[in-house]
Amino acid sequence: MLPIIDALVPTFIAFGFPIVAMIIGYLRFSKSEQKEVRETFLTLKTLFSIGFVGIGLFLISIGDALTLNSVKIIGLLFLLPGTVFTAGMIGKRNKIKGMITLVLIAGVIYLWGVPL
Repeated sequence: MLPIIDALVPTFIAFGFPIVAMIIGYLRFSKSEQKEVRETFLTLKTLFSIGFVGIGLFLISIGDALTLNSVKIIGLLFLLPGTVFTAGMIGKRNKIKGMITLVLIAGVIYLWGVPL
């Protein structure tokens, strides 16, 4: 039981602190700013890029901590479309940055996400 908790603590620290900081920052906004943030983050563009990448990385890290390859594969299924969509969005503005983003995230997927 303790090795599982020891494996999950870094994951919850790595994902917990930024989430709590974002929630605290969001609560400090005025009502109009909160509405603007909700409208921005609930667009399909944001959900398919940041949302899929975030969910994918979280599931991969949980699967890695619990040594569950099935959870890692589900995380990869979220991470791959998010990566392609993000690289496509960046590539519309700057082709080189889009390719660099795709290569870097593909490296992360290969090194961190491939079940061994």
